[in-house]
Amino acid sequence: MPVTAERLPRSLVAMEIEVEQERLDGALEKAVQKVSQQVRIPGFRPGKAPRHIVENMVGRPALLQEAIEDLLPGLYSEAIEEQEIDAIGDPEIDLKSTEPLIVTAMVPVRPTVDIGDYRSLRVPRDEATVTAEDTEEAMVDVRRRYATLEPVDRVVEWDDTVRVDVSVSVEGQGEPHVEEGAEFRVAQDGVISLPGFLDHLIGLERGGPHEFEFDLPDDYDAQELAGKTASYTVTLHEVKQEVLPDLDDDFARSLDEEGIETLEQLRERVAENVRIRVEAEAEAAYRDEVLDLLLATSELDYPEVLVEREIDRLVDEQSNHAFHERETFDQWLEAIGSTEDEVRDALREQADLVLRRGLVMAELAEQESIEPSEQDIAGEVDVLVEQMTGGTTDLEERAELRGLLDTDETRGQITSRLLMTQTLERLVEIASQPDDVVVEEEDRGDHIVIHVQCHDDDKGRIIGRDGRVANAMRSLLYVASTRAGVRASLNIE
Repeated sequence: MPVTAERLPRSLVAMEIEVEQERLDGALEKAVQKVSQQVRIPGFRPGKAPRHIVENMVGRPALLQEAIEDLLPGLYSEAIEEQEIDAIGDPEIDLKSTEPLIVTAMVPVRPTVDIGDYRSLRVPRDEATVTAEDTEEAMVDVRRRYATLEPVDRVVEWDDTVRVDVSVSVEGQGEPHVEEGAEFRVAQDGVISLPGFLDHLIGLERGGPHEFEFDLPDDYDAQELAGKTASYTVTLHEVKQEVLPDLDDDFARSLDEEGIETLEQLRERVAENVRIRVEAEAEAAYRDEVLDLLLATSELDYPEVLVEREIDRLVDEQSNHAFHERETFDQWLEAIGSTEDEVRDALREQADLVLRRGLVMAELAEQESIEPSEQDIAGEVDVLVEQMTGGTTDLEERAELRGLLDTDETRGQITSRLLMTQTLERLVEIASQPDDVVVEEEDRGDHIVIHVQCHDDDKGRIIGRDGRVANAMRSLLYVASTRAGVRASLNIE
């Protein structure tokens, strides 16, 4: 069976399969037998009509279609085995010609990933700093948790809590949405109803109705509303101001937290919590930057079918598994006011990023021989059991729950998570190593010049023996240009 195969971009292989006439004739005979059993032909018992009679009755194209459908599974399996093609999804099959019979198949195959000289990647760390303002904001948040609300007879100000009747309509969106007795805080960083609504409440007096309108942002997430005019009618029933408790030792003691008896102790505890949060946020940002650098310096080729699978996973996650049942899924789509295509399109960019990150991390794990140990996995199962039992010492209950949790599926999920965590830790370890390369920036108005100086014994490592820029140089340029928010070009002198 003559077969040709050609590798194409996006991890596709185009195959062309020519079917020998003898094999086609055999399939046509089977098609005749099948069709003659299904179609009543005058003068013949089912399955006994000659081929030419059946062909005259149903037409050759119908018999050929039946024969091809019978042949295809075997043809495809033989072809990918002969060409040693590692297919990861269903092929797209077309009929190229009938004489001779030639079919084409577009086959998605495993991605190719080249992460290059990843061990030369370097990303400098920014020191996480906590300011006095950060601590004071956190202190206000603590007081706000114990604040009281008191009615006031004045116009609305930021951080007030209001009770309103609201009617809102958006240009081209049909009937207005009406809500009565809605109560919420007018926070500067909050979004209630639509972006911009809270701003228009500032300065309103109790009573009404008040009417106002404004245009929604052109880049608003809900594309059907972007750039449209929103019209509001608001009746303001009540305005309450937030009254914070006094900040003193009595307040500190009232929190009933171990080790806190004075205001100074409370301030120290809050400052420590802020430091931990800021450092965690900085570490998360650093990990993202390192991973994005690995992506930027890698070469990937992957089939679209993997992106679609990741979109399926994200849709299932966001719909709380409603994706499994069509009726339930349709109800979820109706509740969020979107079509399935709109949801999938909105998730495509995220799915593509998740997929690309996963591919480079999998390649890094393989090259670094990273594999979670049985001890690591068992430890994670222990943590799950502890969380689910609430720390109970009932051995029978713990054993029963362990039997439910310690399954192949759970262990597979734990292994995947640990593999990602351990691989990212290794990447961070590589990228955070000190480098004796000096980087300086020079602002020349319309562009920034980045000067890179290195010792003579580092020059070959950075530039490369054949003059190409290696990953060490690219990583420095990527980090500096990304942090400066500019596009970068490279010139080696």
